[in-house]
Amino acid sequence: MSEYRCTWWEYTGRSTEFVGAVSSPIMRNLETGEELSGADLPIGALWAANGDPDLYPKGDDGLAICCRLHGGHTWFIDGRASNCTMKDDTEHRCWVRHGTVGELIHVDKAGKTCAAGAGSIAVTGFHGFLHHGVLRGC
Repeated sequence: MSEYRCTWWEYTGRSTEFVGAVSSPIMRNLETGEELSGADLPIGALWAANGDPDLYPKGDDGLAICCRLHGGHTWFIDGRASNCTMKDDTEHRCWVRHGTVGELIHVDKAGKTCAAGAGSIAVTGFHGFLHHGVLRGC
């Protein structure tokens, strides 16, 4: 069973050099100050999405929190699950996030939610939970 301690990252406002037509934002670890390309963030990295304010669903704190998963996948924790059972309802959350930037994040089904799953996230190569700041495979 794999286990990853989550770490908080923020945008620096700078980007990597373009390679072809692709560039990536440079992110800073809030605890250590380490800087990495957004494409190179470790599994368990957490950050608040930026950009168009209407692009991503937000939590109660007004932020759209993301988590880096296996294979470079990004989990939009405040977003919609592919197996959501209340697709027309915009008030519920498929995953209920507890905590905000800089805090331990816990994701479960305790709140206004749908019947999709048990609060886990599944992508190619990984299925697990984010509990008490730890991304843990099951």
